[in-house]
Amino acid sequence: MKIVDGDKAECDRCESVFPLADVSLLEKETNRNYERVLCDECLEIVGVPRGYTLRRDITHLAT
Repeated sequence: MKIVDGDKAECDRCESVFPLADVSLLEKETNRNYERVLCDECLEIVGVPRGYTLRRDITHLAT
């Protein structure tokens, strides 16, 4: 996950930069936690794979 300018994140799929309020976070807890930031358009394409959870509000990550 790439936080840009403290209040934006880069989509891990299309690499565009969006405000934190406009992205979602796919998470999978394993031995190595896996997190992937996706914009709404990419989330529609990818969906939420089995075993992953979706966190829509990640604004708490702003610095």
